[in-house]
Amino acid sequence: MHFGNLNLYNAGSNSQTLLLSVLFCLVFSACTNDIEKVRFFGHKELPSQMVKNATVRRSSSGNVQMVMNTPLVQKYTTPDHRTLYPEGLQVEFLNPDGSKRASLWALRAEELTDNNLVQAHDSVVIVDYDSGDTVYLKNLTWNRDEGRMFSNDLIRSVNGQRLTYGDGFESDDQFTNPQIFHQRGTIEWNENQDEEQD
Repeated sequence: MHFGNLNLYNAGSNSQTLLLSVLFCLVFSACTNDIEKVRFFGHKELPSQMVKNATVRRSSSGNVQMVMNTPLVQKYTTPDHRTLYPEGLQVEFLNPDGSKRASLWALRAEELTDNNLVQAHDSVVIVDYDSGDTVYLKNLTWNRDEGRMFSNDLIRSVNGQRLTYGDGFESDDQFTNPQIFHQRGTIEWNENQDEEQD
């Protein structure tokens, strides 16, 4: 038997084998698992769903009652079911004819799905178009099972030239009967009085 050609092939094969061995060692030495990093990423809670620029409409008997707009929705299923609105939301409550009854803005909000609660946080503003009131609150809770919204925080209500302070707010979830509790007083001013004094 003649092995001349085989020897040449084996010489080239040895350099290929050496190169593959070096690459194999590099790849597998770079792929080590740092158990602390694995644990960190394993415990980091990520949303199961994320939606940008969402619009949600609630209707009854074919009439749209509410329209909610938000730049970002993050839905979590563990450890509990909740939905976050980390970039705020705007909600418009509509009359049966489609006109605006009230609007609500908040810088952040959270929906606790298991309890059917929505909690709005940070600079909550409610405008009641029927009464002309603009209500400023720190936090607002919406209990959807009971159909009511409430807050126990200090609130400020402005209507034209009347400013009212109170320690609580409640309304049905259509803003047909908003109430301010524990009113501290009402201040009225006239812009013309300021001009006359100058």
